[in-house]
Amino acid sequence: MASVATELRPGGRRRAMALLWLFCLLGLLPPFAQAAMTADGTLTVQLRLQLGAPLPGVPEARLRELRRFYYGRDFRPAWVNADGPTPRAGRWLETLRQAHRQGLERDDYHLDEIGRAWNGRDADVLARLDWLLSDAFLHYVSDVRNGRARLRQADVGWHITPALVDPVAVLESLLESNGSIVEGLQALDPPHPGYMRLKQALARYRKIAEAGGWPQLPQGRHSLEPGMTDPAVALLRQRLQASGDLASGEVPEPDRFDHALEAAVRRYQARNGLEVDGVVGRRTRAAMNVPAAERVQQIRLNMERWRWLPRDLGSRYVMVNLAGFLLEAVDHGKVVLDMPVIVGRAFTKTPAFSGKISYLVFNPYWNVPRSIIHELVAKEVKEPGYLTAEHIRILRSWSRNAEEIDPASIDWRSYLGRRFPYQMRQDPGPGNSLGRLKFMLPNAFDIYLHDTPAHSLFDKPVRTFSHGCIRVQQPVRLGVFVLDDPDWDEAAVQAVIDTGEHRILSLGQRVPVYIIYMTAWVDVDGTVEFRRDVYGRDRAMAAALE
Repeated sequence: MASVATELRPGGRRRAMALLWLFCLLGLLPPFAQAAMTADGTLTVQLRLQLGAPLPGVPEARLRELRRFYYGRDFRPAWVNADGPTPRAGRWLETLRQAHRQGLERDDYHLDEIGRAWNGRDADVLARLDWLLSDAFLHYVSDVRNGRARLRQADVGWHITPALVDPVAVLESLLESNGSIVEGLQALDPPHPGYMRLKQALARYRKIAEAGGWPQLPQGRHSLEPGMTDPAVALLRQRLQASGDLASGEVPEPDRFDHALEAAVRRYQARNGLEVDGVVGRRTRAAMNVPAAERVQQIRLNMERWRWLPRDLGSRYVMVNLAGFLLEAVDHGKVVLDMPVIVGRAFTKTPAFSGKISYLVFNPYWNVPRSIIHELVAKEVKEPGYLTAEHIRILRSWSRNAEEIDPASIDWRSYLGRRFPYQMRQDPGPGNSLGRLKFMLPNAFDIYLHDTPAHSLFDKPVRTFSHGCIRVQQPVRLGVFVLDDPDWDEAAVQAVIDTGEHRILSLGQRVPVYIIYMTAWVDVDGTVEFRRDVYGRDRAMAAALE
């Protein structure tokens, strides 16, 4: 009988209900159906009918989850009874109305439809309200715990996937436990302090945006510099007061660029990854003119990325933020080491992924990747003898006893734009492109961390200079952290480097590494940091939201 009823079109539901009641009176229904016709049985039948057809606004994958959930409870309603929504439904609706605090989209969770059905008392309306609340719950749990699928698909450079949860199992567990819906859902939030701090920043920046944001500095003007007097300085003062970089209050000369304003500009530049010079030039002006609403969006996108990380990062780990050009070493929740890094160029983007450092290489050789060889061929053509000066050898193959080829015997010009038939390897030494220490974390992308002889590049505010691997500023200190052994202090690590000998050292305990992409985060002291979207990943995610 149920299978017949579920195939009826909505227009035939009243007739179906009449037939069901008639069969019930005649004793022709099976026991489970007769029980369904008592008390809230009408709702049960309506749920069977409505869930048997496609549901507007519910994708097929989630419709299967809804059916699995209701089938497991014999289509009994979860949130309503014959008198209307239960108190549990009210608490869930109130939580759902706060979804924006998690950086989520209000329109994703049927809130308008739920509102229209909330005061209805007809069985078909109440049944619809029940599955609307259940579908909103399944969708919300999936978004908060597993991350929004469409955004993960948009950020093609992200390759870290957390352990996924089954939203149906979460809903069943909460209903069976009679526990608090609010507390149960809070337990699904990313437990990381970085997420919670961004959540607080979201509320703050959303309040700024709702109050009208901050004023825009005029474009195409000269730079604003300390000591000068200019009408635009008063506007600059208002701009920095609105974002909290400058204390509010009256000043005798609002048009004068005084010391307090210079300090505020420097603070702003530092937390936005700009050159800290106290001068409002083209780049600083452009950053200040990003609307508050866009900063709200930026915070939301980066809250999403926290959902894509494992809940347990480990007691000791290394985290590299590609957009922030920053490495942090964390020991039991505390950052014990941080340093600037250099990451891949725009056309050799470093992917976001996780791995484990398993061994160190002291005084490494550099086996030149095939993708870089053509660059070195061009340099040798331009500067004959360049490869010899850089201690780069030409080998016939990578075999152990491979023949070494004399560079002078090669017609280098003939290989411009053509595949070079040999391999290149740079000897260990202070000029080696990998520096004196390499940190190996086997992965599908052939990415690793390493030292570099080009230390002047660490002074640049935007550090996209590599072919994909990550160059670290303080390799010895990082080596001490990953070795985690009293016998391996900085002096011991440096002593091995100073021998100049090529050496491989395996770690007793592999160290997790998370290479992530965050353009917004909040420091422990509450400073909200923003960075340029150097790889365009925020832009792709924002497009997916729309």
